[in-house]
Amino acid sequence: MRLGRVVTLVLGIALAGGLMMGTLTAAETKQQKNDIWKDEPRETRPSWQRDLTNEQIERIMKGIQERDPAKAKALTELRQKNADGFMTELREQGRPELDQMFRERLEARRQERTNRFLEWLKTNYPSEEQALTKLRNRDAQLYQTAFDNAMKRYGYVFEAESSSPELGAVLKEDLELRKRSDELCARLRNEKSDAKKQEIGAELQEVVARRYDLIVRRKEIAYEQLFRRLEDLQKQVTESKDDIAKYKDTKIKRENVRQRIQELTENKVRFKWD
Repeated sequence: MRLGRVVTLVLGIALAGGLMMGTLTAAETKQQKNDIWKDEPRETRPSWQRDLTNEQIERIMKGIQERDPAKAKALTELRQKNADGFMTELREQGRPELDQMFRERLEARRQERTNRFLEWLKTNYPSEEQALTKLRNRDAQLYQTAFDNAMKRYGYVFEAESSSPELGAVLKEDLELRKRSDELCARLRNEKSDAKKQEIGAELQEVVARRYDLIVRRKEIAYEQLFRRLEDLQKQVTESKDDIAKYKDTKIKRENVRQRIQELTENKVRFKWD
């Protein structure tokens, strides 16, 4: 009997808690949908420049210290008195370091893309990747030239496959057929035997016909992708229209203004459990 009452009590608490959380979640969701302030224009700087890590701040401060110790000392004092003012001044004085960080991020992204391409090349065209590896260990300049040529030859297939495996497969097969087509045309021009010419011509016709089908499929895939984008845009247009109509509601405007004033004027102190 006692155990049954305990179970009932626990279930009641859990149910009440669940209902309360459900009510709070629903209220928060409704508030988010009616919150116009989330659409305020934001800074155009990338987030990594707006929100610098402690490591990045110390790196910038070190650079300023080397260039102008007096400015670094003034910034250190400002940091203790006015955090926002310190960050504004730090970005102004630390432009050389910020520019260098930006270049490093670009280089890291470029290197990451290069590594992904080489892995893709190893899987799809292993002989090409092996030739590049040999050049890299022997001649850096020749390697870079060969890598650029490989990127020109296969890069568009690599990029397409990352967004659409089917499109990547279509482009890859088309690339092989174009190569085969060139070989057959060269053989046809140099062939003397009429029988051989007829045989080569028949194979060339099959290759060209297959390429035709691939080109049509490529256009179909492009159309499908474009249509999906159009559907997404249409959905965004509808949602934007609904948002505008909603925000014109007098009650929603009054509630948004009230909440915004509350956010701007109240001193938020959150309870810390840990």
